[in-house]
Amino acid sequence: MSAIGDVHQRKALREENPGWVLLCSANAATTLTLLGRHFRDGVRSIPAPELFDLLDADLEQLRDDGWDLPRSGQGYCADWVREGYLLRRARGSSREESIEPTEGTFAAMAFVAGLTSTTSTVTESRLTTLATQLAALARDTDPSVETRLARLQAERDEIDRQMAMVRSGDFPVLEGGRAIERSHEILSLASEIPGDFARVRTSFDELNRTLRARILDEDSDRNDTLGDVFRGVDLIGDSDAGRSFTGFYDTILDAGRSAQIDDAISTILDRPFAADLTAAERRGFRALLTDMENAAAEVHDTMTSLSRSLRHFVQSRAYEEHRKLQQLIRTAQQHARGVAQVRRPFDVLDLELVRVGMSIESVAALKPHNPADDRVVDEIEIHESGLADLAELRQLVRESEIDFDELAGNVAASLATRGRASVGDVLADHAATQGLASVVGLLVLAVRHGHPTPDSEDVQWTSVSGARRRATIVRHVYDPTAEEFAR
Repeated sequence: MSAIGDVHQRKALREENPGWVLLCSANAATTLTLLGRHFRDGVRSIPAPELFDLLDADLEQLRDDGWDLPRSGQGYCADWVREGYLLRRARGSSREESIEPTEGTFAAMAFVAGLTSTTSTVTESRLTTLATQLAALARDTDPSVETRLARLQAERDEIDRQMAMVRSGDFPVLEGGRAIERSHEILSLASEIPGDFARVRTSFDELNRTLRARILDEDSDRNDTLGDVFRGVDLIGDSDAGRSFTGFYDTILDAGRSAQIDDAISTILDRPFAADLTAAERRGFRALLTDMENAAAEVHDTMTSLSRSLRHFVQSRAYEEHRKLQQLIRTAQQHARGVAQVRRPFDVLDLELVRVGMSIESVAALKPHNPADDRVVDEIEIHESGLADLAELRQLVRESEIDFDELAGNVAASLATRGRASVGDVLADHAATQGLASVVGLLVLAVRHGHPTPDSEDVQWTSVSGARRRATIVRHVYDPTAEEFAR
């Protein structure tokens, strides 16, 4: 492409890309600061009411400092959604919405964060990462049996050499500034993941709109379109974004790989150099695996939801109504173009418009409120006051409600002992004092403050009646960083 073509391409991107538009806007500094304060450290989405409150507190501080920011946090969020900086998404079964930055906004925040970072981008750690990736790419794309074997032999020889150095006690130990530098590189790579997920979800949304438009298009091949819809997840998985995400999702759900990552993080934080990391950096390491698993699960749910919604759109034959409406709109537009040749918008039309309303034709349909309906006619019963027995009250509560305080304490104790605990581990360490209710409560805590694994596990407990019970459940692992388990 010529220089002229490149310039036109960049000019169009400057006008259309939300991230670039945001960076060039007059309020870029304020907008990026407010959003960057809350969408960081792996945070991808925030419930809308919570974000409004956070922004209102920030705006109040800025106004006290003399900044002219007249609108509320909700008002600015509405503007940012309209300008393409933010997205509103439904939160599953909840009536509340969540708000998340778009792909372009993540890119803009990363760009500004890079400008304000004190860490040099030209580091030994980055060069090491680059060299490792280049070597892996050269090896994995090599179709030759001979050269691949030669590469693997060389890698094995290098491993043997390093093992010999370790046996002799003469091997380098990374510490101090170099270890901190490599930690920053890892956290920098992790900070790019939210933008990657936003890009994948944007691709899925575009695919959704494309398929729906093809369904409504009268000129498209209906059979091919419906075939794509019913293939659902397969079609999404075959896209570039789908294949990339599927590889990530399969890797992160691998129990062995997840365990390796978890163990590596625990080992790193136990090293002496970790004391020189900031509290935010240590939190970033602890939450790294959980954040990636949660983000991957959200994108996977988006893929599944897309497939289901498209299938429902077709199976319910809702698309037929949409097609009829589209036809009526096109017909009205054609008539409007014809009328526009003989009528102007300011011409007086001798057309009388009839007001439409609702009239009450029968007085009997009106039913006035009777205050006597709310009158209490039963005699008031007076009970003598006395002292409450706290033990009896607690027992009554335990008979009707799950004792989550006790269960959270049990989980915290198991995590303190084991470092990593599942529902089965907690039941092995602590008796289920409420029988099945204790098992259900532990599963509720695991769903709220943990993550599922592809594996299953057998759990055993003693019921309230004294009978031994056993069940097979999906293995959930509790998050040791959750505030619920901070004891």
